[in-house]
Amino acid sequence: MAAEYIWLLLKVSFWAEALSIEEVAKRNFDSGFNCAESTLAAVKDGLGARGRAGDPVIPRIATGFGGGISRNGDVCGAIIGGVMAISLALGRDKSEQSREPCYRAVDRFYNDFRIRFGSCKCRELTNTNLKTAEGAMIYKTEVHTDVCLPLVAWAAKRASDIIEETTSAGISTP
Repeated sequence: MAAEYIWLLLKVSFWAEALSIEEVAKRNFDSGFNCAESTLAAVKDGLGARGRAGDPVIPRIATGFGGGISRNGDVCGAIIGGVMAISLALGRDKSEQSREPCYRAVDRFYNDFRIRFGSCKCRELTNTNLKTAEGAMIYKTEVHTDVCLPLVAWAAKRASDIIEETTSAGISTP
């Protein structure tokens, strides 16, 4: 029994390492996590030791941001998750530290998203009111897979790439 358990852990660990960050984000999203939770968790997993927040807060800290902040259609949750992931990696711990490396990275991420998808607003991206029964049905049958899944995958990958580019360039971070 113990040998089977160890083998299972090794298989799961190998499988998880073999997935791209986009696939991890998509699996998170398809498993029931919202857009912000899925993006943040995927990037956090990719950060490994570079992330400074404890795992118990993720995805909890991102829960209220799904659906453009609690289904209100405002800022896309995938953007929020990406911003939180970038902040996790590049943010400051003390007020006297510079926020500029994080701000520059988040600005790139936000504007890349806006240029790529034409909007940063959930309701404009999905063309759906998630607070109505009709909107919920459209979301389940079309929007989740056709619109949001690609947004979550792109956001996780782009946030991860920007973090990597920033840290590889030796830009000062706390």
